[in-house]
Amino acid sequence: MGNLVSCPGFPGKEKQMKKQWFMITRLLIVLMVLTCVSGTAFADTGTSFTLAQNPEHVTAGQKIEIIINGNNLKDLYAYEAILTFDPAIVELDKAESKLDGFLMPAKAENNKITVAFTKIGKKTGENGSIPLCTIAFKAKAEGDAAIKLTSVKALDPKLTAVVYGDGIKTFTDLTGYNWAKTQIEVLASKGIINGTSETTYSPGLNITRADFMCMLMRAMKLDNAIDSNFSDVPSTAYYYQAVGTAKKLGIAMGKGDNLFLPKEKISRQDMMVIIARAMKITGKKLDDSATDLSGFNDSSKVAPYAVNAAAQLVKAGIVTGNNGAINPEGTATRAETAVIMHRILNQ
Repeated sequence: MGNLVSCPGFPGKEKQMKKQWFMITRLLIVLMVLTCVSGTAFADTGTSFTLAQNPEHVTAGQKIEIIINGNNLKDLYAYEAILTFDPAIVELDKAESKLDGFLMPAKAENNKITVAFTKIGKKTGENGSIPLCTIAFKAKAEGDAAIKLTSVKALDPKLTAVVYGDGIKTFTDLTGYNWAKTQIEVLASKGIINGTSETTYSPGLNITRADFMCMLMRAMKLDNAIDSNFSDVPSTAYYYQAVGTAKKLGIAMGKGDNLFLPKEKISRQDMMVIIARAMKITGKKLDDSATDLSGFNDSSKVAPYAVNAAAQLVKAGIVTGNNGAINPEGTATRAETAVIMHRILNQ
């Protein structure tokens, strides 16, 4: 059997094969480093990575091309970029680079995109400020694509890695909530929802009236100057501005006697009424003729003040019910609320 590496009588071929093996080995090492090395955010090097041509709003059918730019690069040999996006609004098409090297096929998983590039062989790294790659998307629906560059892992020719950015905003307690995980991460990246700590979201907790109002006001981008509030909303409370804005705009009417009861769990039918008011104020269309809730086995439990709002949100696909019930008097978990907020944004 012939020797697969040595080529007697053909020194040129042997040298070429050794060079190819060296390049392949180095490429594999770079890929392993990109995949495995962890680091701390924002090394103080003056280098940064930004997105260009990133639209705030897209329409269905629109083609989008965003550019990842490297600024003040110092000997960049390879990189791995992580982006997040809203998969309900856009889908990944392709990634391309004009740099000399190998760009691995872009990978999309849920709301995360990974783009990785490396030079091959003994090459000097890139320096200065240059475009690194172009990523193309196709818009599936109208809305905010929420495309963000969350982190970049940069390697020099010695394969020393530095990580720039905060990474994807996620939480450690979303196991078992795959039906809401993407929506939670998308809204967290937009600053619409916050966790109950730096690492936890508490998806199974029922949401309070105060937290619901904060989420809704951020989602609808409502933040008016206020001159009064409900008597049980302290001026030092984190929800003071959100609740006060909702009161001033007529979105929140309170529970009587100028009380809002911020720490109580909000009922599903109160949520629906408040959402419908907020959507109308911000110009989001709801069908005023939607009055039929007969598809739910507990429709008779919907309070008269909430019937029209509930029907409108059901017809718009914002509220879907569960096991044939709309459960108007029940509460909603923080995970369920995130899914509803995400649907509102995509109207």
